[in-house]
Amino acid sequence: MRQGANFCDSHLTTTPPTTHGWDAVPALLMRARWRCHTPSVYETEAIVLRSIRYGEADSVLTLYTQARGRVSAIAKGTRKSTSRLGGRLQPAVRVHLGLHEGRGDMQTVRQAQIVEGHAGLWMEGYRLRASGSILEAAMRILIEEEPNEGAYNLLCRGLGLLAKAPPTELPPRHDSIVLGVHAKLLVVAGLLPRLGSCCACDSPGPLVAFSARMGGALCADHMAHGEPVDAAVFAALAQLLGSPLADLREPFPRGVADGVERLIGLVLREHLGVVLRSNAPL
Repeated sequence: MRQGANFCDSHLTTTPPTTHGWDAVPALLMRARWRCHTPSVYETEAIVLRSIRYGEADSVLTLYTQARGRVSAIAKGTRKSTSRLGGRLQPAVRVHLGLHEGRGDMQTVRQAQIVEGHAGLWMEGYRLRASGSILEAAMRILIEEEPNEGAYNLLCRGLGLLAKAPPTELPPRHDSIVLGVHAKLLVVAGLLPRLGSCCACDSPGPLVAFSARMGGALCADHMAHGEPVDAAVFAALAQLLGSPLADLREPFPRGVADGVERLIGLVLREHLGVVLRSNAPL
């Protein structure tokens, strides 16, 4: 918690000074409120999720920071030819930032140093489009201003592996690393569906259907409550969840990858109201 917030909490929970009595309370509250909004600067690592042009030379960034989770920030003058920040604040770049936190919701970038540029993403169109799927998922799934060390490490690991991954014949969004990151984002976001047994009756299976509303896989007796799912799709999703990203080297068959993408999409739509634009329509 920030120093200003500590000041505020400590004074609001303290009995007002007896020398002024209760007449001092309004002034005390005003001083505490002013101190709560005192601007501060902090440093953190971050992944740039998105960069949007703003005005003549500025950029509005969506960042996933190690210290604060997902935040928005403005980088002033980054599109000027003389700017030293512009190339350091591109999507998928891992940076060490100095951020100024003012009174509004938008923070300001004061300094930036590249930790990992993930240059391989920009050297191959397949990797660049695949990384876009990861960045969009992180931006839509992860909660604003709620730090999650597991989510930050997952993004760093996924983008690092993807920057060196060979292209496949499948669409970039079906790359095993992309699907693995999407599946593991369900875990860190607390959205993991039940896959080991029927979510309606606890039966071990065989599991033949899926319902995001009911919470996961369904057996034959309850398949009417969901939609049919091939056993290979359940097996692939379990593999993505249980394997390190570095071990996800072989691509899944096209139909299986489509099925995994759909299951993840159904969970996101049901629980977050989110439909990823980089994915196929549900």
